[in-house]
Amino acid sequence: MTTPQSQLSDLPADAVAVVTRWNPVAVAQLESGRSPGRGVFVAGPPRAGKSRLMGRLRALDSSALAFVENPGEAGVVLMVLDAAAPLGREELAVLDVVAPPACPVIFALTKTDVHRDWARVSERNGMLLARHSVRFANVKIHPVTVTSTGSGVEALLAAILFASRGEARDVRSAAETVLEQTRRMIVSTARSIRETDPGAELRAERVHALAHRDGWRTEGAAQLRGHVQLARVELMHEVAFQVRAAGATARAEIDRAGRAALACYPDRLAQLIREKSAVVDAAATARLDDLRTCMGVTPSALGSEVPLTDALSPEGPQRRHRGLEDRITILVGASVGLGLGRLAVSPLSMVPVLDVATIPLTLALGAVAAWWLTRARGHIAERAHVRRWTTDVLAHARSQWEQFVLGQLLAVETQVGEAVIAESRVRVQQVDERVAQIEGELRSLAARRNGQLSSCERDLAAVDRGLQHVQGRAGEPNLAADRLNT
Repeated sequence: MTTPQSQLSDLPADAVAVVTRWNPVAVAQLESGRSPGRGVFVAGPPRAGKSRLMGRLRALDSSALAFVENPGEAGVVLMVLDAAAPLGREELAVLDVVAPPACPVIFALTKTDVHRDWARVSERNGMLLARHSVRFANVKIHPVTVTSTGSGVEALLAAILFASRGEARDVRSAAETVLEQTRRMIVSTARSIRETDPGAELRAERVHALAHRDGWRTEGAAQLRGHVQLARVELMHEVAFQVRAAGATARAEIDRAGRAALACYPDRLAQLIREKSAVVDAAATARLDDLRTCMGVTPSALGSEVPLTDALSPEGPQRRHRGLEDRITILVGASVGLGLGRLAVSPLSMVPVLDVATIPLTLALGAVAAWWLTRARGHIAERAHVRRWTTDVLAHARSQWEQFVLGQLLAVETQVGEAVIAESRVRVQQVDERVAQIEGELRSLAARRNGQLSSCERDLAAVDRGLQHVQGRAGEPNLAADRLNT
């Protein structure tokens, strides 16, 4: 009789090498004299007592039983049922999955010492099994209990060993079983390699990187435009506010100014314009710093702007031209003065001796009244002249302030735009380097995957030659359903 070890040694060398590499456990079982792939797989619903039953079976005969975790490696399936209730769709579905048609199934009904009506449940299970499949028409369900003697575990063990011996008498040799197991492993591994795409995340990252390769520059330019427009609006509003404030202050001071104050008012207006220029300069500097901060650019990277200098110091107004209005004022003042003088000395005219003296007095009073009226009219005209001149000076100052603000804003916009472009170049270079790295990794993964599939093809061909040798066929074995599709 040929031993399992001699059957394996009779195979071609390449087939033996493939089996040893893929299925070392089965090879070790063959070398130890045990039949591989003939273990017991225990199935059943949760909390049916499977673990305790397996412990009792091992305690009775640990050398004759080998429990397996993969139903494809089992020679016998032990289906454990609970005596609490008849089996249902869940148990039948598990039975269909773990018990192929050629595999014997042994049924055990646990917890019979707990549930008194276990016999009725067992009878109901037999009817359901027979209705489910013809192969279970006359199946025997072994009642067991794992907590007392005479529990029926011995009878269950005998049934399992009998089924295992019957399975071992199958026409297929142990070497053929090992080869078929190894072949299923290779086919399953190759299918897993094809269905698994190790480069999916890398390709998604490459697509995302290429899609956003130059997007930061576009986003940065759009953000820069928005910030510049907002800064322009705010700074123009600040300039207009400072011009209005300076105009209101100047008008109030001119309205209260005397002749000496009006003569010195150009110096006062120059001081006022310098104060407002400093406010505009500070507001522009703060707002431009905020713009840089929003764009993520440090001020040191852009250089400092030229501050608003004292070029706005105004010159004094031109001398007021004395025209026809001044002459008319003199005539009106003289007329009014004579009338007022005549009115003032009218009581003296009633005295004949003093009548002659009223004439020079009337002339003197008229001259004084005419002088005062002419001087007051000149003062008012001088205020109006200075006020008009102040308005022109403030308009000029506003023009220069706006020019200064827009110039600084344009300089910052240009410099920040250059910084955005420089940063975009760096990011584009980083993206290109990452894409090149991803493509290299994808090529490496593809080469590794193709190598694995080629290795599976070679190993599968070696296993097929081993099966041909075992089965004694001249051609390829009829395993077209499991062939690799490369």
